[in-house]
Amino acid sequence: MSPILYRVGATDSALDDLVSNSLGAFILAIPFILLKPPLNGGAWLYGTIFAVLGPVFGTYVFLISLRYADVGIANVISYAYVVLLPILLLVISPSYLTYTWPAILIMIGLYLIMGSGKGTFYGYIMALLSAILYAFSFLALYRAYEYTNPWGIIFIRGITLMIGALILKIVVEGFRFKVSSKVFLAGLISYGVGGPLYVLSVDYAGIAVPTLITALSPVITEVLAIVKLKEKLNLKSTLGFIAVITGIIIASVIGI
Repeated sequence: MSPILYRVGATDSALDDLVSNSLGAFILAIPFILLKPPLNGGAWLYGTIFAVLGPVFGTYVFLISLRYADVGIANVISYAYVVLLPILLLVISPSYLTYTWPAILIMIGLYLIMGSGKGTFYGYIMALLSAILYAFSFLALYRAYEYTNPWGIIFIRGITLMIGALILKIVVEGFRFKVSSKVFLAGLISYGVGGPLYVLSVDYAGIAVPTLITALSPVITEVLAIVKLKEKLNLKSTLGFIAVITGIIIASVIGI
């Protein structure tokens, strides 16, 4: 649902949208301090790296991608982190090597989508960059659990996301802000509610499987984009979309 709200609620500035999105996450993160989570140096270090790489910069470039590519396809590409993450996790365990072949299928799908003529190459590159940033951010998230609990991670992410978005906006565009109510709502839904649920699931099931399960999102988003935004897939982009989703599903099955 959030990518649709990002598109229909977008302002002239992706940084304004990032601030609006961050505000939703920030508001719902503050109450977690009441649970008195451990907030030591390690928690702040890895929680901040996680928040800056993914929710700040990863979301920012994704918001840019939506200005140059269809919502459904850009969202599919941004979820390439589902396979990138297990590959990065090879530094922890060689068992993640089994994710290589669904990763190849996903890369073939991305190639087809990028050459389909839908949107611009720049839009797709931004979506792919978002996936790369999020994949590395999840490595930091993996380490953050060694120092704090899910409530601490949610709190640190909310604080860092808000501060990071404001700093980025001020440095690049100055002090004038325009808040989008729809993007703010997307932040509440995605980062305020969905994010904490994901962080909590990682605490119970590890980082790989919950991350893979989030791959259901692109399918739902594509359906909503076709229904609500009247987006259409040509033959090449359809084949690419199917290849990416199939690769993600296979990776998910391997993970389970």
